[in-house]
Amino acid sequence: MIILITTRGNGRTLDSIPRRTFGVPTPDMRITHYERLFGAWRVPRATYIFGDLERLMPWELRVAADLYRSLTGAGLRCLNDPARGMARVELLTALHRAGINPFSVMRADIAPRPARFPVFLRFEDDHVKANPTLFDSQAALDAALDRLRERGTPLRGVIVVEQAAELYSDGIWAKWGSWRIGDRIIDEHIAVDDTWLVKNGDHGKITDAICEDEHDAVSSNRFAAAIRPAFDIGCIEFGRADHSVVAGRSVVYEINTNPSARRFVADRRPLRKETQLIARARIAEALQAIDTAEGGRLSIAATALRRPIRWWRPGFTTPRRK
Repeated sequence: MIILITTRGNGRTLDSIPRRTFGVPTPDMRITHYERLFGAWRVPRATYIFGDLERLMPWELRVAADLYRSLTGAGLRCLNDPARGMARVELLTALHRAGINPFSVMRADIAPRPARFPVFLRFEDDHVKANPTLFDSQAALDAALDRLRERGTPLRGVIVVEQAAELYSDGIWAKWGSWRIGDRIIDEHIAVDDTWLVKNGDHGKITDAICEDEHDAVSSNRFAAAIRPAFDIGCIEFGRADHSVVAGRSVVYEINTNPSARRFVADRRPLRKETQLIARARIAEALQAIDTAEGGRLSIAATALRRPIRWWRPGFTTPRRK
């Protein structure tokens, strides 16, 4: 069995697996949230995936890292160590320093001075589509940050990102999605749109030529070798990288530790349906490779950090913050 841990309310992303609507056979998976496990002293024997790391508050991240060590200390397999897995700012900074990404990122509340323009703004911990407005100079950026504060938006949690994007074809921009599950990298899909900031993409803009390119990329796992170092640097063993090709090389925009793979809906085009099934079959195989045979429940260590959690109800009364 595999247990995916997410933040409360964000467990729908992979519910196609426990609901058996993924499109191909998969191992047994349960989805739970951190608050259910923080105070647990007995847990099912399973492989535990620590997801949603970027959504955890700092104190939650400390407790999650403590839980990770209790589970691994009991001999259970766990993916994504919360003490090591990098969220957006740390990851993008590390990838820039490693020479993988040509762009940098900085926090908006430390008087950012980007080395290159244009830049755009987004919130550090969310996964909604960012505002695509670009700022071409330091003066424009400073004015934008001043406007945010004037309108009541704190700058803490806002980040400034240098743009790095390139047209995929005439008038079309593209973003690719590739998963890591354990040791396996799986190229899954392409998303395209007529704006530089591609989020979910516009399926109506996928031409036959794009279908063919996607099929070639997925069936050959075209980007796996280029993307693997980003997962390694970020210490992320389970997640999906959003990436693109800029100036002939792959650049990584984020790695989501709670990626979405909803109910399988076959594309009306036979080639794209085949591509979907190739990717989903590989994801299922990778999940099978990390699966743990069920074997009842076992006790995990009570630690000084987690012991007090038995006496409060998460979501109603939080532990004292130190």
